[in-house]
Amino acid sequence: MAHFRLRTQLFIATVLIIFGLTGALLLIIHHTVRVEIQKQVREGTEVSVRAFESVQRQRELQLSRTAAMLADIPTLKALMTTEHNLTIQDGSATFWKLAGSDLFVLAKPDKEVVALHMTKPGWSAAAAARHLRDSIDQSEDASWWYDDGRLYWVFIRPIIAGSGNTAQPLGLLAVGYQVDSTVAQQLAVMAGNQIALTTDEKVIASTLPSHDESELERKIQSGNISSSPSPSEISLETDDYAFSSVSLKGGSPSLVRCYVLVPLVPVNNFMRRLNHTIYIVGALAVLFSAVLFGFVANRITHPLDDLVSGVQALAAGDFTYSITPRGSSEVVKLSTAFAQMRGQLLTSQQQRIETERVAALARAASSLSHDLRHYLATVVANAEFLYEADELKMNKKEIYEEIKAASNQMTDLIDSLRELSYQRSTISPVPASLSQVIRHAVEAIHAKPEFRNARIAFSAPDDLEGSFDPRKLERAFFNLLLNACEATEDQDRIVTVDARTTDSTFEIRVIDNGSGVHESIRNTLFDPFVSLGKPNGTGLGLAIVSKIVSDHTGSISIESTSKAGTVVLVQLPKLQPSVPTDVQPTIS
Repeated sequence: MAHFRLRTQLFIATVLIIFGLTGALLLIIHHTVRVEIQKQVREGTEVSVRAFESVQRQRELQLSRTAAMLADIPTLKALMTTEHNLTIQDGSATFWKLAGSDLFVLAKPDKEVVALHMTKPGWSAAAAARHLRDSIDQSEDASWWYDDGRLYWVFIRPIIAGSGNTAQPLGLLAVGYQVDSTVAQQLAVMAGNQIALTTDEKVIASTLPSHDESELERKIQSGNISSSPSPSEISLETDDYAFSSVSLKGGSPSLVRCYVLVPLVPVNNFMRRLNHTIYIVGALAVLFSAVLFGFVANRITHPLDDLVSGVQALAAGDFTYSITPRGSSEVVKLSTAFAQMRGQLLTSQQQRIETERVAALARAASSLSHDLRHYLATVVANAEFLYEADELKMNKKEIYEEIKAASNQMTDLIDSLRELSYQRSTISPVPASLSQVIRHAVEAIHAKPEFRNARIAFSAPDDLEGSFDPRKLERAFFNLLLNACEATEDQDRIVTVDARTTDSTFEIRVIDNGSGVHESIRNTLFDPFVSLGKPNGTGLGLAIVSKIVSDHTGSISIESTSKAGTVVLVQLPKLQPSVPTDVQPTIS
C-alpha cells in the first residue's frame, strides 16, 4: 500500500481488519460446531462398537455352548465313528437343525470336511476345508470365514471319544452365524446412525442406500477412505457423511471393519444458514464503517494533503512554496516544523556536499601519502646503504634492485591513480585472442618470486577471438589473478580461470580457494582505496579492473563468496564500439 494515499491506506486497513475479525469469528464458530460433530461421531462409533461387541458376546456364548454341547452328544460321536462321508452328511442334518446356526461343518481329524450345511448354500466342501485349516493353523477356536461375498463368525470344537489317556479324536465341529444386513440393521438401531461392514475392501452389509453403498465400496477400493479411527468426512452419491471406522477382528485373515456414518445434511444446512447470517452482518458492518470512515478520514487527512503538496514542491526545488498550518495539534506542529526545515535544508545540503568532498579528498590523500611515504622511505634507506656499501661490504646490485622496485611501485601507484582519473573510456580495441591475453597475465603472475610456484589452472574453448584492448585487459586480469593469489594460503593456493563464450559475450570466472571476501567490504570491493588484510595493499587494483572492464562496456561482480573461496565473474562483449583515444584525464 506504499503507493496509495493515506486515506486509501486507512480505508483498506479498516476493511481488512473487519474482514479479519469476521472471518475469525466464522472460523471459531465453524470449528466449534465441527468439534461437536466429531464428538458425536466418536460417541456414535463407541456406542456402535459396544453394541456389536454385546451382540457378538451373546451370539458367541450361545454358539460356543451349542458347539460344546453338540461335540459331546454320544450319537454325534457315534456318527463320526462310521467314517462314511455320505452317512455323516445325511445324519448331521438333525444336529444342524438342533444348533440353529447358519453354518454347520463336520470334519475328520485330518481336517477333511465330511458334512457341510448352510442356510444359504453356495460354499463347497473344499472352501470350508480351507477356512478350517487356516483357523486350526492359527490355533483359533473362534474365527471369521469370508468367501464368495459372505462372512461368518465361526466356533470350532474338537469331537473326542473317551477321556484322559484313553481319549481319541474323532473329528472337528464348526458352527457359525452369518454377518449380513440384519446385523447391520441391529447395529444401526443401537447407534442411531448408518452402518457399513466391510472386509477385503468389499461392503458385505450396510444400512446405506444401494447407490451410496456402491460408491462407498468404490472409494474403499481406490484408497480414498482413511482407516484411521479419527472422524473424517466423505461425500457419497445421495448424501455427505462424517464417518469413523473400527476394526472388529484385525487378527483374522480377512480384516473386518465397521464404518459408522453420520448424515451431514442437517449439519450442512445449519452451517450454511449460520454462514449466510455472518456474511450479511459482516457486509453491513463493512458498509457502515466505510461511510463513517470516509467522513472522518476527510477531516483528518486534508491537512496532510496540503503538507504533501509542500513536500513535493520542496522536492522539485521550490523553496518558496508555503502552507497554512491547520488541523489537529500534531499536524499544525508538523507543518510549522516543515516550514522551518525548508529554510534550513538548502544550507545543510551545501554543507554536507562540501564536507563529503573534503572527506573523500582527505581519504584519498591519506592513502596515497601513506603508500608514497613507505616507498620513499625504502628509497632513502637503500640510498644510504648504497652510499656506505663499500664500508659495510654490502651488495650494491641488491640495494639497487630494491631502490628500483620501490620506484616501480611508486610509478605503478601514480599510473593507477591516473587510470582511475579518466572520466571516459581510454581503450583502443583491436582484433585479438582473449586466451592469449589471459595466458600473458598468468605468466606475469608466475614471474613474481612469491607466486612462482602458484597453481593457476586455465580452461577455455578455442573460439575466444574478439575486439578489445589486449594491453588493458592483460593488466585487468593480472590484477584479478594477483588479488586471488594474495587471498589464498601459500601451501594450498589453487586459482582457476574458466573462460566461456556465448553468441555475443565472453564469460570469465576467476576462482580461488581463499577464505572469501569479508562482509565489511563485499559491497564496495571494486571502489578505489578499498583494501582489507593486505599489508601493502593500495586499494586500487580491483578498482582499475572495474574501470577497464567498464571501458569495454562489460561488467564485473562477485558471483559467490564463502569460507571455501570466491568466484569473480567478468562479462565482456565480443565487439567493442568505437571509442575516442585522445581523451585527457581530469587530474595528472
